[in-house]
Amino acid sequence: MSMDKMRAWKLLEDMSFVRIAGSEEDKKAAELLKDYCEAAGVPAVIEEYEIDVVEIKKATLEVLEPEYHAYPVIGIGKTANTPEEGLTGGFKYIEDATETNLTDVAGKIVLLQGRGKPDLYKTLQKKGALGYISLGGNMYEDESIKNELRPMNAFGKDNPLPGLRIHISEAEKLVRSKPEKVRIVLDAEQKKATSYNVVATIDGTDLKDEVIAFSAHYDSVPYSKGSWDNATGSVTIAELMHYFKEKGTRRTMKFVWCGAEEIGLIGSREYCKAHKDELENYIFNINFDMTGVTIGYEHCCCSTSEDTLHAIEFLAKLNNYPVKTELGTYSSDSTSFAGAGVPAITFARLQAMGGAQIHNHNDTMEHLDPDSFMITLNFAALFAEQIANAPVNPIPRKLADKVTEKLEEMKKRLAAMETKNEEEKKPEAEEKKEEAAEEKK
Repeated sequence: MSMDKMRAWKLLEDMSFVRIAGSEEDKKAAELLKDYCEAAGVPAVIEEYEIDVVEIKKATLEVLEPEYHAYPVIGIGKTANTPEEGLTGGFKYIEDATETNLTDVAGKIVLLQGRGKPDLYKTLQKKGALGYISLGGNMYEDESIKNELRPMNAFGKDNPLPGLRIHISEAEKLVRSKPEKVRIVLDAEQKKATSYNVVATIDGTDLKDEVIAFSAHYDSVPYSKGSWDNATGSVTIAELMHYFKEKGTRRTMKFVWCGAEEIGLIGSREYCKAHKDELENYIFNINFDMTGVTIGYEHCCCSTSEDTLHAIEFLAKLNNYPVKTELGTYSSDSTSFAGAGVPAITFARLQAMGGAQIHNHNDTMEHLDPDSFMITLNFAALFAEQIANAPVNPIPRKLADKVTEKLEEMKKRLAAMETKNEEEKKPEAEEKKEEAAEEKK
């Protein structure tokens, strides 16, 4: 057989280690995948790209009055640093940051729910707030993971206020203590790092100019071995590579293991940018993000035409494949391909309520199962093979209006953030020019 669930499970075991974008383990994972492809007789390359990372050197929150208490926090990247001695002020819980919530914030450290938009922090700065604390985590998490808050960066360019993140259970204690004076310290450094995409190619025969791209991200988040999210997706396309290596295919197959997905789909966006001129030949992207969970259900998000969505539903029923479908965009690498004009889908096997977890140290192989893994893989192979060998391309190169609208909204947000970034850079550039002119004098 060309697909082997136990071979897949061995690769899954090998990949189950923390693989944070920009780390040495990131590079180790990329090299592991490249070596795996070449051992299978499929040529592969590693494509490097630069990413922004933030090293948090120090982050503290202390209540000074009425009674001293230090709370565990992490720093939020791409926000302002405090002075070395920190910032001291009053405290206010601003809930969802409505206009009414934002009265009387001058000289205070504010606590807010969730991740605000960039304009909120500028508003807080104008109103005289000194810094902010954002909530994270789940009130009912096991004690063992309450300090495993997932690091995050502020939206856009540098945030004008220093930001910290606190677990929601600690925030509850903080609010109940009715702080009068608090002190925060944040010392962070922005750096450049390298991440990777691994690309393997199986050339087609008579229709080799048309390309089908399989993708899956291989990076994980801090604290997490990422066995389910998304070593399973990575192993899925590895097995499809074995399948098409043995079977052969009329169209060319690309297998793209994307890095840095967890920090904003960066790997797939960089891939689409680097291969922009080739993408007109890409007829379809089939992405996998989390498969193989024992207790779960099959899901397929289609960033395609409605015709493609219905074709998947039709084939699924013919083959008794129980899948829930939706038309839209998915928070995975298929969205990068769709944004570049390539029809794209994401297959996933999602968990039941209260089931397996991701983005913490519970994401291990414990709740995964080889037979459940094959449910997604078997259908994906059947579906992809029909497209790969069809006499004419059956995937319309158009996206449904609903998909286009969502992609446009995303592009507008990104463009607005980039415009703000450029506007913020102009005064800096002008200052540097003036400094240089003064030095010449």
